[in-house]
Amino acid sequence: MAIGLQVDQCPGCGGLYRANSRHLCPNCSAEEDGQLQTIERQLRRNRFLNNEQVAELASVRPERIRSWIRNGKLKLYDYPNLSDECDLCSQPIRSGKLCGSCVIRIQEQVRHEYEQDRLMKERRKVAHSYFSHR
Repeated sequence: MAIGLQVDQCPGCGGLYRANSRHLCPNCSAEEDGQLQTIERQLRRNRFLNNEQVAELASVRPERIRSWIRNGKLKLYDYPNLSDECDLCSQPIRSGKLCGSCVIRIQEQVRHEYEQDRLMKERRKVAHSYFSHR
């Protein structure tokens, strides 16, 4: 009985590797760990650094910092100037995927659509009704 070896292509370097839970080859995984350790060291020295400053000190893209925040590899609670970005408007956020104003705007749009749907159903009901006078 043959056991299949599952391989995957590394998104970091493009090389093949044995599939694992990190979805990275061993080299890219070690590089990412080193970058995270560098970032944590810098943040221990100055916990008030922002995303761009941390990215510059660790020689990584700011988008990478945000992805580590989103994936839970960097925790925000000890670092007041680190932040993620709202998926819609790119405003800085500390939790979730949307800022408060985008959440409110979406809720208002949904509420408006429900109201429009309710009014349309009501109009159809009246249009298909027969009223007799006694």
